[in-house]
This record gives sequence, structure tokens and C-alpha cells, in this order.
Amino acid sequence: MFADYLLKSNAVYDCIGSEPFSGSVAVKGNTILKVYHDGDHVDCIGPNTNVIELGDKMLMPGFVDAHVHYFMGGMFGSKYVCNDIVNSKSEAECVAMIKKFADENPDLDRIIGLGWFPSYWNDAPAPDKRSIDAVLPDRPVYLISADIHTFWCNSKALEECGYYPDMPIASGEIGTFENGEMNGMLYEPDAYQLAMNKVMELPVDKMKALHKEFLQHIAACGITTISEMTANGYNDTTLRNFRIIKELEQEGDLTARLHLYTRLADCTDFSTALEYKKEFCSPKLKMQGIKGFIDGVASTFTALTLEPYSDRPDTCGIGVPLRPKEELQKSVTAANAAGFQVRIHCISDGAVRMALDLYEGSQKANGKNTYKNAVEHIENINPNDIPRFKQLNVIPSMQPMHLLLDADEQVSRMGPERVKYEWAFKSILDAGGRLAFGTDYPVVDFDPFPTIYAAVTRKNLDGTPASQNEWECLSLEQTLKAYTIDAANTYDRENDLGTLESGKLADLIVIDKNMFAIDPAEILNCSVEMTMMDGKIIFQRS
Repeated sequence: MFADYLLKSNAVYDCIGSEPFSGSVAVKGNTILKVYHDGDHVDCIGPNTNVIELGDKMLMPGFVDAHVHYFMGGMFGSKYVCNDIVNSKSEAECVAMIKKFADENPDLDRIIGLGWFPSYWNDAPAPDKRSIDAVLPDRPVYLISADIHTFWCNSKALEECGYYPDMPIASGEIGTFENGEMNGMLYEPDAYQLAMNKVMELPVDKMKALHKEFLQHIAACGITTISEMTANGYNDTTLRNFRIIKELEQEGDLTARLHLYTRLADCTDFSTALEYKKEFCSPKLKMQGIKGFIDGVASTFTALTLEPYSDRPDTCGIGVPLRPKEELQKSVTAANAAGFQVRIHCISDGAVRMALDLYEGSQKANGKNTYKNAVEHIENINPNDIPRFKQLNVIPSMQPMHLLLDADEQVSRMGPERVKYEWAFKSILDAGGRLAFGTDYPVVDFDPFPTIYAAVTRKNLDGTPASQNEWECLSLEQTLKAYTIDAANTYDRENDLGTLESGKLADLIVIDKNMFAIDPAEILNCSVEMTMMDGKIIFQRS
């Protein structure tokens, strides 16, 4: 059988062995026909085979991003959103940036920004609506924190959404001043959902155009498999958005494998999720599982800790867990019983332990442990819980670049002892955990090289130490496997994705340098030269 493509490289990394080899990969249709080492008899070249000589450029599987907020990411990376505020150093500077964006975009009904963060402002106090109201009183303004756990709104936005001070919410908080007036701050998903609905309001034609542009960016980063991890509710908006992606697939414009996750909280009946599973079941678009939250983020003291915060000894987390453990247990057990994998957002050690307990409870109730449940983020963990990932067959899904975003905030929040177990990649891996890496886009950009650099060096982009536990750095081999085959395992796709092997789907990329042959600091200077997905070249750097 003749190949459509034969890609030849002096550095083929199949994500099976420990280092690259000189050889070639043959592609036929949408699958890998055969992988050859130098010296093998290449028997697949026909008159129409496109032979691509790559020299020393590295050929490897496409990156699998284990944690993506796809729909938010598409919007937040678009022209409708001001991302410059990520560079702001104070509340005043952030407001000035958003005022400039508003002045430059007079036709936008809403002004949306993404990226402000207290640690970027020297851990300044939380902002409030008054500073935005002073310069933009007439248009709704929605400013989302970098970790996407807090909305900062002006009065017009609160009015548009229909918020009021004592409004009942399932969890989180609608911020108020001492006099009871709303201050414009909305903490955690249940509190900010109405605001997020407004932010995501776009006509179908604009939404499809936005997705096409977004998918081009994903392809340029060498990412071929992603997810929608926002815990969508079971409603018309969710179905509309999922069907927009299905239309893109039918039109040939879906260039990343997208795995869909719906809401865990308050659910024990997953019949609607099962209906979604029937409708969205292709190799490119799959209803994959159920997503939940136990806690929030350490920045606003909404992460759940086992012991009180070092800089707030009065609390182990404000308003957490976001649902009682007994309710969460019923939901996790029911989701697994319905055949769904569950993935739970857990920032700190208290949340991580609770999630592991929930998965253990589900396994006892359902009589098996093959669900590939996952714990998401794990910014801090108690060492006693590290072996439980292997024992319970639970996936630790983590994001190395979050370590760099932290700016040593965990030191003040957790103290010198607990901070020894922040982003404990190597300890978890050494104990038998099967790491899955991702970006949490749009919290971190899809560019894979800062993520790889962070895991391998545990250094900031300027080369300074990024953590208090440098011994947790990984080898390049460990990192790339966590970003390919082991991330594919998170989607239950390790049998058709994540390595270069005969019969697997032809998702592969070319990197301009052999990363195994350069200094780790040089990883930041690498780039993706070509991306192939499903046997088609979807990106080629000119």
C-alpha cells in the first residue's frame, strides 16, 4: 500500500521511547501507515506519495491539551475582548487600558476584558465598580480575572444582568460594600454565570467565524486534541453551541478533536448527557464526561485547604466546598454509573483530598475503578494523598504554566511547609500517577513551549526560580509524554492518539528544533513548523 505522505526526519520522537531516532512516518488517509527507522526497507512510496524532508526538525505526535475552556477561549481570544489588561500593574492602569479599548471600539455594545490578577498588582486589594463607573458609566463592562474565577463589573453590567444584593446563588459570592450595595465583584461560577452569559452572547454567524479563526491559532500551536471543560449546563444555549461545532465539522472546518464536558453540580440524573453522547460521538467531536468544582482559587481565599491559610488563619477557604460533600458524592457516583468519566476542579490540598475520597466512594458503590476520573489543577497537595492517584486509578491533570503565573503567591497563602508540595509533578509521577498536561486556555495560551519549559526547568521566563521546590522538575521525555499519550489517556483516546504508531490517527507535528538536542532555556525559542491532523496538513509556517 502506497502512502499519501512520507515524512522523513533525523529526529522522530514517537513518545514511546526515551529519545528521538532517525527515520520516517508514512501516512495513508487519516491514519499512520507505518513508522520506519533508518535502515528499514521503506516500501510505501508510490507515484503520488508526497515525500517531505525535514532534516533535523523534530517530528512527533500532535500535542494533546488535557484541559481547555474552548468556548470561552474562542471568545476571549477574539477581537471582541481586550486582553491587554493582563499587563496592567494596578487597578488604575487596568481601567485606563479598558477605557482606551472602549474608545477604539465605539460599536461594541459591551466592553469585555480578560487578564487582571491581584498578584500582578503586587497583591493589591480587590478592585470595585467605582473606578470603571467613573470612566465608562453608559456601557456594560465585564472584566474577567486571569484565572477566570472572578468578574469585575461596572454598575451598567450589574443592571444588564439583573443582579441584586441578596440574590440567591448556589455558591460563590456577589460582592457588596459595607452598606450592602453591590461593589461589582462576582466570585466563582455560580455567582458570575449571568455575566458570563452576556459575555458569550454572539449571533451564530459571528460565532462560527470566531471559531474558525480560533482553530487556526490552535493548529499553529501544534495542538490537535482539546476539550470544553466549562461544565456547561443542560440547556438550549449549550446545545446550540455544541451544534455550531458539529456544523463546522460537517463543513470540514473542525481542525482539532474536541471533547465535551457538562455539569456535575446538583445532578444525579444524567439522561440529557447521555442524549448528548448519542448526538456528539464522532472521532472529532465527542461528548466525553462530566465536570465539577470543589473549590475556587487561592488568590481570593476560595481554595479549600486542610489547614487554615497562613495569611488568613481565620479560614480554610471562603464559601468552600462549593457543594456539600454528601451532595457531590451522589453526583459523582451517579455520573460514573451512567458511564461518564468525572473531572473535578481542585486547587488546594483540602479539595484534592475530597475529590479522591469522592472517587473512592464511587468505586465502592459502583464496584469498579475504570472510569479514568481526574483531579484538575492540584496546585497544592498533602503528601499523604500523592500515592492515592495510582491506588484509585485517578488521573492528575495539571498545568505547568500556572506555576509561573503564581508569582510565589502560594508562599504567603500556604506557608513554608505546605509550599514544598506545590505543583508536585515529580512526586506524583514517581508515586505512579499518570500526569496529563494542558494549559487551561484561556488562562494560559496554547503555545506549548512555555508549558514544556515550565515543567522541565521550574523557572520563570527570565530564568529566575519559579517555585520553592525545584526538585519537582521533570525530564523532557516525561513532559512530552504528559502532553501527548498520557493526556490522550485522559480522554480515553490512548489507543488512537498520542504516539506515532501504525494504525493510530495521523495527528502529528513538526518542530523547528530537536528539543532533546538543545539547552532547556532554548525551548522557549522553538516553534511549530507544521501541523497535520487526521492526515491533512492544517498549518504550515511560511
